[in-house]
Amino acid sequence: MTSQPIELEGTWEEIVAHAAELAGRRVRVIVLPDKPKSSPPEAVPPFRPPSGRSLLRHAGTWAGEDFEDCLDLVYNTRSEIEF
Repeated sequence: MTSQPIELEGTWEEIVAHAAELAGRRVRVIVLPDKPKSSPPEAVPPFRPPSGRSLLRHAGTWAGEDFEDCLDLVYNTRSEIEF
């Protein structure tokens, strides 16, 4: 019967506090890199609702004469909704 491994993580001083329960047992020590200092979160630009400015570039540029044809096409090709 094998026992499950015990996993301890902390500073050396915190690990040494478990010396009595680890005495006589095989252990593996992995020294982890220092935690990076808490860096400020990446700056997220504040939310700005769309202004529609990009649409204004296209205002007045419609040169088509086929509005009625397009509208007729929509009416003729739409189907009833099935629930």
